Order: sequence, then structure tokens, then C-alpha cells
Amino acid sequence: MEKELESKNGEIPGKTEVIELDSKNTKMEDSERTQILRADEGHRQVTNSMDSRKLFFGFLIVIGIAVSWVGATQFSQSTYSPTFFAPLFNVWFSTTWMIICYPVFQVGVWIIRPWPSMTTKDVFRNSAQVFGRSGLNVKTFCAFVIPFTICWFITNYMYVWALGLIAAADVTALFSSNTAFIYIFSWLWLQERLALLPAKGTSVLLSILGIVLISYAEGFEGPSLKGSILSVASAIGAAIYKVLFKRYVGDANYGQVSLFLTLLGLFNAFVLWPSILAVYYTGFEYWDWNDMPWDYLCGSAAMSVVFNFLINFGIAVTFPLFIALGTVVGIPLNAVVDLIFRDNSFGPYKIGGTACIILGFLIMLMPEKWQEMASCCYVRTVPAEGTTPSAGAQEDSERTQDHRTSPNGKV
Repeated sequence: MEKELESKNGEIPGKTEVIELDSKNTKMEDSERTQILRADEGHRQVTNSMDSRKLFFGFLIVIGIAVSWVGATQFSQSTYSPTFFAPLFNVWFSTTWMIICYPVFQVGVWIIRPWPSMTTKDVFRNSAQVFGRSGLNVKTFCAFVIPFTICWFITNYMYVWALGLIAAADVTALFSSNTAFIYIFSWLWLQERLALLPAKGTSVLLSILGIVLISYAEGFEGPSLKGSILSVASAIGAAIYKVLFKRYVGDANYGQVSLFLTLLGLFNAFVLWPSILAVYYTGFEYWDWNDMPWDYLCGSAAMSVVFNFLINFGIAVTFPLFIALGTVVGIPLNAVVDLIFRDNSFGPYKIGGTACIILGFLIMLMPEKWQEMASCCYVRTVPAEGTTPSAGAQEDSERTQDHRTSPNGKV
């Protein structure tokens, strides 16, 4: 029987076929593994290329944001003269220029055509989703555009008014403390995590220390004190605007923000103009129509539009961290401009105060996981072999994601 089962060469029938199949399967597995490795390598090269492109655009945008912010600030300060003191008119005029934001976006869509299958109406409908599922209508306009425009108008009014009282570098440094107020309002209104309190609390204290040092250098009396108070008040207003926008609007793409800014500019232009007449005829502000600083007013308005454009465009093409760094770079750049063109020195107290505010700003930009580790609150749970992490651990892991993953950055 054994002889009948064995072949002439002594091998068991079917064994050769099994070996050949195993060899073919091994070759197929090797081929698939090679294809996967090549695909991973290609994906890695594409990712590295995209990261390099983001870094390049990020570098350009940091410079652009810093220069446009400094330009808008310095042009606004240059409007003040013996015949012109009109911060409210300045803000109204600059905000009116925001009307061009959505038309510029729409023209860009026509030229670049990022969504070939979408019509102009489709793009507008997508942009109108910033107001929710119902889109843009009278109710959503009144609920979103009007209150945010008023908050925007008052905040910028206090900022520009402060520029007529103290140096531009001091105003920008004090205004940058808004990150501390953002955390405070986020804790109150957005349920910010208490685990981050030690790190972000340190940031708040540093910002307060910076405010005190800069205010001390300016002096706690007269126009200097008033300018410092207005600068801090504008920082609080900016924080309220950002936190409420995050709460009620959420993350918005560039088209949605452009439409929102255009509607904000329209409401400002056609509804808030009586306030200009009120401050003019009451003598609270004064200017000579025959000697208007139109060059500085237009320069400030144009730089403001560029600043807002770069912030919203930058979110789409680079890392949000670069957007924040652009405003930080603007502080020392303003100090240099003040020193060269206005002969305003930046003394040791101002330098120390600015350093505290910038350090507090950078702490706020740290990923949440780093803040937890710095606060000695980060607990890493290693599950036992054969078990899975608990739901609480998974939830904590999800909440410790880098804040830069959000399109607009985490408030």
C-alpha cells in the first residue's frame, strides 16, 4: 500500500503541489509588502513636501501679519494731529473697507477654481453656513452680525483711541494680553478644562504682571493711565469677541469668515454712521474736512484688510501656530518703529512687561498635553496585557490632542 501511495521519486503525491502553492503565496505576500512599503514611502514624501510648503508659507505669513499689524497701528497713530482727533471716525472708515472681503474671496474662487463642480450660488450657500443650517436671513443676521459688529466696533474704538495717548508698542503689548482674558472667558463660557489651570493660570499671572510693568513705566496718572486702561479694555473686548464667536459660530472656513466680515462692514457702513455725526457735532471728536489725513486713514484701512485676510487665509495654508506668532513678532517691530520714527524709547520696565506678556502668550500656545505635563497633571495609564484602555482614558487621550488641529485654533 505504501508503495502504491508513493510516486516513483519517493515523494508523497500532492506534496509538491503544496510546496509550490506555499512558494507562490510567499511571493505574493512579498510583492504586497513591497507595494505597501512603496506606498508608505510615497505618502511620506508627499507629507514631507506638504509640511515644507506649509513652513514656507507660514514664514511668509508671519512676516505679512506682523508688518500689516504694525502698519495699521502706526498709520492710525499718525492720523492724530492738532486738527484731527477722531478715533471713532477712524474705526468706522477702516471697518467699512471690510466690505471687500467676500467679493475678493469670490473672485479668487473664479480664478483658482478649487471646486470646479460648484457654482457661484453653491459657494455662497456654503459660506452662508456660518450662520447655521438656515443660512443667511433676517433672523440670523440680527442674531449674529449685529452683536458681533457692535463688539468689534467698540473694541477697535478703544484700541485706536489708546494710540492717541501712549506709544504704539505699549498699546500692542497690552493688547496681546487678550490671550489671558480668552482663557478666563473660555473657563467661564466654554468649560475649559481645570487640569490646564496651573499652566494657563501662570500665563494669566504673567500677563497681569506685564500689564502692571508697562503701566508703571507709562505712569499711573493722566493720559498715560487712560491709554493703558483703554488698551487693556480693548484686549478684554477682543477676548469676548473671540470666545463668543467660538461658542456661537464655531470653526469657520475662509469663505464663511469672508462673508461674515463683509456683512459686518455693510452693517457698520449703513447703520453706524450716525455715531460719526454725533461725536462730531457734540465736539467729542474734531476734524477739518479740508485737512483730512486721507493717506494715513486709507493706509490704516488697507493694512487692516490685509491683516484680516492673512489671518483667515493663513489658517488654510499653514499651521495656526504661525498665525499667533505673527502678532507676537509685531510687538518688538512696533517698538523699533517707535524708536526710529517717533523717538519713543522702550525702557527696561516696558521690556520686562512685554517679555512677561509674550511668555504668557507662548504658554497659551503650548499643546494641552505639554501643559498637563508641565502642571504635573498628566497621568499616562498603561493597560495590562490583554486588556484595553478604559473609556475614561480614551476620552482623556482625545481631549489632549494638540489645539492646533482646529482650523481656527483652540480658544
